[in-house]
Amino acid sequence: MVRALFLLVLQQAPSSPVAPSQTVAVSRVETEIVIDGVLTDTAWQRAARLTGFHQYEPVDGRPAEERTEVLVFYSKDALHFGIVAHARNPSSIRATLADRDNIDTDDRIVIFLDTFNDRRRAFIFGVNPLGVQLDGVRTEGAVSAGNIFGGSIDYNPDYFFESKGRLTDSGYVVEIRIPFKSLRFPTAKGAQQWGLNIVRNNASTGYTDTWTDARRAGASFLAQSGTMTGMENVERGVVTEIQPFVTTSLRGEIDPATGSFARGDVKPDAGANLRFGFPALSLDATFNPDFSQVESDAGLVTVNERFALFFPEKRPFFLEGIELFSTPGQLVYTRRIASPLAGAKLTGKVGRYSIAYLSALDQLRGRDALFNVARARMDVGSSSLAGVTLTDRRLPGTFNTVASSDMRYVFGRLYYFEPQLAWSWTKRLTDATAHAAPLFKLELDRTGRAWGFNYRVDGVGDGFDSDAGFVPRSGFVRAWAFNRFSLYGGRGALVENFTVFTGPTRLWNYRDVTRQSPIEGSETIGGFLNLRGGWQVNYGIYRQLVLFDRQLFAGLTTRSAAGVSAPYDPPRGLSNLWGDSLGFRTPVFQRVTAGAGAARQATPIFFEGSEGMETRLSTFVTLRPTPGIRVEGSGIATRIERARDGSEFARALIPRLKAEYQPTRSLFFRVVGEWRAERRDALRDARTGDRLSAGGVPVPAVDGGALRTDWLASYEPSPGTAAFLGYGSTTQPPAGSRLADRQRVADGFFVKLAYQFRR
Repeated sequence: MVRALFLLVLQQAPSSPVAPSQTVAVSRVETEIVIDGVLTDTAWQRAARLTGFHQYEPVDGRPAEERTEVLVFYSKDALHFGIVAHARNPSSIRATLADRDNIDTDDRIVIFLDTFNDRRRAFIFGVNPLGVQLDGVRTEGAVSAGNIFGGSIDYNPDYFFESKGRLTDSGYVVEIRIPFKSLRFPTAKGAQQWGLNIVRNNASTGYTDTWTDARRAGASFLAQSGTMTGMENVERGVVTEIQPFVTTSLRGEIDPATGSFARGDVKPDAGANLRFGFPALSLDATFNPDFSQVESDAGLVTVNERFALFFPEKRPFFLEGIELFSTPGQLVYTRRIASPLAGAKLTGKVGRYSIAYLSALDQLRGRDALFNVARARMDVGSSSLAGVTLTDRRLPGTFNTVASSDMRYVFGRLYYFEPQLAWSWTKRLTDATAHAAPLFKLELDRTGRAWGFNYRVDGVGDGFDSDAGFVPRSGFVRAWAFNRFSLYGGRGALVENFTVFTGPTRLWNYRDVTRQSPIEGSETIGGFLNLRGGWQVNYGIYRQLVLFDRQLFAGLTTRSAAGVSAPYDPPRGLSNLWGDSLGFRTPVFQRVTAGAGAARQATPIFFEGSEGMETRLSTFVTLRPTPGIRVEGSGIATRIERARDGSEFARALIPRLKAEYQPTRSLFFRVVGEWRAERRDALRDARTGDRLSAGGVPVPAVDGGALRTDWLASYEPSPGTAAFLGYGSTTQPPAGSRLADRQRVADGFFVKLAYQFRR
């Protein structure tokens, strides 16, 4: 099937790109200029001028509310942008001295550079009015190896570029210099043709403007970019980056034998990263890499979760070219390489072929595991592609190999069709022979302005494993059919955008998909409103059903009617579980942004096979008393009651506070505190309320709380050169004690010094 679809794509996909909506020819200027945020150098008089921006969100197809002018020229070794952002009310401009990539609540200008002009991938370079930088990569289609959503932006990669910005009486001005050494592009002689779009985000109103008249009715944002021409004989050469680093850590924890707190020895360490960047390819290597966490991951509620939770990749070595590993089905998830000793990677693009290869030696519970991950992708037509992926992890006596083929066929400007077929071969120490299992996906999507849909069927066979990917569940076939309807208000209307999502989801056991009813399912109607002034409201109504997996209750016993122990046999399943939610978010005010949400829904209690009622509250507030100080508070509270008698099954409370002080763009101080309190009652019979037992012992309640605090001071004058000093500690009260009696159970100091040589 996949081979036939692949041939269909080759035969029917258009052979030439869609004509760009706008083209700009840039001039070469040899004069060296100082990046100071003042566009008075004579070089700017020869720059091409981009004007006529259009609104893209929340309503597309309109002239932008604010005027934006972009100047661009190139020199022998860099691309230069000058932006003049006008504002009818200059006090509405939002700008802070923030950490890199942390300017989502600021006004900002973002440049999309599609250096291969393939309309599938673009470098991102953004700045706020004070010149604070944001960078990353946008990939159209597939799922990123660093994020879980397709067609997304990954802000984790960092590139070297210069920027300076300043506020003015009429808005703000920003000056940017992007060295060609920070980019990859074709090596063909002659003039370069790059895809280009400029996006302006207006924080106080929530409006997004684009240089090209990009429309929301389209399967690809990058396909609607303009084209930049005229660049000839640019000098890049081979980029050599060497980053030696040293680290020192000191950890402490409670000794289980004595109950006292003890520290280990100081552990100094050293390593190095090496990169050779050719115009179209990049070769990276690492030895004894340091991947220390400098901040705890944001809290997630786990009291009623059955499967693993996803966390994005943030480690520097894996981020170069990470978008080239992106694949449907999340078959590449580099966080599965937990403690590598060494690694090497080759990424890049030659002609219409993208290649990505990663090899790493990982320490896994005292044994060395060899990871190999390879992906090749071919551009087809203007926006379509076809790709293959191979992953392999080897341990003594065990292996896991996954092979996959996929494609994304874009047609009719609004539609894409994305099939995938994969197979895994796995042998564990307990297996006599290897076993194989499939994974498949068929997805059809329409991205229209007023009406869109996403129809999808995917399945993961029993025993499918992906040791290099993120596939938390196997043995199922799932189908959904979601439709989107959008209404747009006129200029100045109270409701600017009203969007509704609705549709069903069903899930079957893989082996029984043609013989039995679904084991899970839901119907949803929900959406959001964008209101005048930047207010946002979201809402939802849900109905779900579930059949309980009997294996969840294997080994549990209860009291029979005769008063003797008997195997636990809960209800087969639940249906008509209704729920609803409502939330809001304020505009980005000058000093504060806030939001809150509430949900109440009937929910299955998977550990007992019973029905519960969950109430969940969430809130956040961000304070910016000065440009250099930011305080973020958030909280999640959830409580699950048994529908049978109203007793509490579980509750969780996770407040989180982050305070940041940034006196300069390079110097940064942060403290993060998170209290996690989770409780789950003893398991009980869904019908009688009697205690459930395992191995003849009643399953006890679980009650725990811990306070995690992380302190960090960092100095990062440029990507790759940094000094970190951090301390983290975890405290919790002993069992049965009060919160005030909590004691330190673990902590750690760390220091990291890194310097990147670049030429």
